[in-house]
Amino acid sequence: MTGIEPSGSLGGPRKAALARFPLSRVSEAFHDDMLGVLPPAHIRGVPGFFVIEAVIDDVHAQFVCREGRFYGGYVALKDPETYITWARIEAFDAAHPDPPVLAWYPDS
Repeated sequence: MTGIEPSGSLGGPRKAALARFPLSRVSEAFHDDMLGVLPPAHIRGVPGFFVIEAVIDDVHAQFVCREGRFYGGYVALKDPETYITWARIEAFDAAHPDPPVLAWYPDS
């Protein structure tokens, strides 16, 4: 065992990074600040935008606006299962009817 994980693996540091900022409600100011930090990246068919600076490996922050509410979280670009999608937002809202609204990254 080498201790080096494949870049496509969700174990180790990647998994830990993703867990630090799961899908969350964020403030409009937080969303807008991230929109203006660096040129945002977009993936066709995926809601919102991605911050182009990686947290680690292929883990980036994704932000989405839906019906006047704002969402964010870390996702792994090589794993679309981690992306913030409309379906994940609906499930999040159903499970968290009054979630805290983050003003900044929870791990900062």
